[in-house]
Amino acid sequence: MSEQIMRAYYAAYNAQDAERIGALIDDAVVLESAMGTQEGKAAYLATYRHMIGLFVDQMEPVEIAQDGDCMTVRIVDKLTARDDVPDFMGQALAKGETITLNLTGRYTIRDGRIVGIRIAPAP
Repeated sequence: MSEQIMRAYYAAYNAQDAERIGALIDDAVVLESAMGTQEGKAAYLATYRHMIGLFVDQMEPVEIAQDGDCMTVRIVDKLTARDDVPDFMGQALAKGETITLNLTGRYTIRDGRIVGIRIAPAP
């Protein structure tokens, strides 16, 4: 069941469907990433909309492993700049330029919804 939730999450993310993502995450979701910590669905969705406003953001879950209510996902994230981005994680990108990030996502799922997300560079 949890792997299905993760696959649905990535399908919605890559389709840029904030409504479908919103249905998969808890109202009190906590997102920890290089952009800091966002608490709550509204904050998460604001961060998501910010990212897809800057980039065509395609996350590929390469490997999904479950440990109780936690899912660890190895992710290849391809970000293509929609316009010039003067500073993204200390790097400038020209319109159309793509960067690829290797990430690890740690997701906590309770009652069929994602309640915690921690995204970090892959080791």
